[in-house]
Amino acid sequence: MKALLLRIGVLILFFAVLLAPDAKSQDYQDWELFGGFSYFNFNAGSVPFGNGQNFVLQQHSYGWHVTRAENKASWFGGIADLSGNYANRVVNFGTAQSPLIVRFNASIYPFLFGPRFYFRHFGRATLFGDTLIGRVRSRVTVSGDTTETVSETKWAYAFGGGADYNLTDRFAIRVQSDWIRSHFPETQERDFQNIYRVSCGIVFKFGGH
Repeated sequence: MKALLLRIGVLILFFAVLLAPDAKSQDYQDWELFGGFSYFNFNAGSVPFGNGQNFVLQQHSYGWHVTRAENKASWFGGIADLSGNYANRVVNFGTAQSPLIVRFNASIYPFLFGPRFYFRHFGRATLFGDTLIGRVRSRVTVSGDTTETVSETKWAYAFGGGADYNLTDRFAIRVQSDWIRSHFPETQERDFQNIYRVSCGIVFKFGGH
């Protein structure tokens, strides 16, 4: 999956160089739709050990990311943000001679809303920052001797930002990163998680100025 994301990134940069002469640096559109790939780092669960410690399953996951933005001014807009990420992992809690295999299957869906602030004074590049609030839906299935599935929804908030490279008035490539604080417990003592999301993809702009 990492190799696929790398190839996609190279293709995006190639088309950016190919199409860049058509872009106008200061124009903006009323509406933007973003779609792309995302990487997510989150805790898929914890398993208590007999000595009072927990095994925390820090999980790398991959998926999709979409946003819709309505721009009220060249420097300000509002967005709806949705992403989905998926991960699978197999852990042996036993030994090579006496294995105890546990399979984790996890999916996570943040849906967030809030303002976006733009900085459009960098030639073809547009920088932006977000302050978001909403909910995160997670589903974790643990399979060993038995199978258990847990689905929960918790509230969350996020801060993030990124950059668009404008290919034309209507199209741009985007790279962004977000820090998301969800209120899923990470351990018995810590009732929240810090999640990091990195995304890249294409922006479609319409409705024009």
